[in-house]
Amino acid sequence: MSPNSGAHDGRTILLTTQPSAHQDVFPGVLSLLFAAGEKHLYVERWDAINHIVEPEWTQLSKWDEAKLSVETLLDMTSGIDHAFAQVGDIGHSFRFEPSILSKLTEVLETQTGQSLGSLISDWLTSPLGLPETDCFVEAVDSHPSYQLNISAESIHQIGIAMLKGELFDGSYLMAMREPAESTQKHFRLLWWNHLPSLLEALGQAAAPTSAPKDLLIATETGRVCLAVSGAHDLVITAVGHPSGANRASALALLATPAFWTALELSGS
Repeated sequence: MSPNSGAHDGRTILLTTQPSAHQDVFPGVLSLLFAAGEKHLYVERWDAINHIVEPEWTQLSKWDEAKLSVETLLDMTSGIDHAFAQVGDIGHSFRFEPSILSKLTEVLETQTGQSLGSLISDWLTSPLGLPETDCFVEAVDSHPSYQLNISAESIHQIGIAMLKGELFDGSYLMAMREPAESTQKHFRLLWWNHLPSLLEALGQAAAPTSAPKDLLIATETGRVCLAVSGAHDLVITAVGHPSGANRASALALLATPAFWTALELSGS
């Protein structure tokens, strides 16, 4: 991996073995669209899902389905599985379920009257001056399922935008750092806010003690990671190999004590 730096007053590190990446950071990017949606007053975390989409979209009772909020889905504590059947306690049982991402996408599109692709353009790529070809979505199967295609550089610039905070609702970004009221308190609004918990969840080695305590990480499998520390004014984007034994090499990098030691010594 080779380091590159972007235009930012703080510290920024981009490490990649390939020019583009996709999908692994989709939950993190989707979360930031909700942060932008709150800033533009289109949606709020505590909105009831059934006030936005057509009711009876789950196999829950009407009473239980009415308990679901945007925040419940963002925290992955809906208590339902891929078939939207109940498998846990609503608002408490953590279960990362990709089908929830499609429902969250539907929420955004319904509230704004725009497609996900248009929202990415209006709220992310255009304000950041990123090429449209570097960050876009393609429909998969049927609406509202999407595949995110995004370059490592675009991921990195979005991370820098998080530090600046201009594109997103400030209270939303602050809430990412709060513990969730669930069985996985360190997964908050589709981001991880505790490196040791993320490493444990994905079966990686223990976290180095020198990693920033406030580190926010966006990743689904560990192959691609966007990590942001406000206290250290730091953005790290790491993209690993697409397949094989090194699939989680990006996350493995964050778990390496030598990486953080070198970062501290270099001051970069």
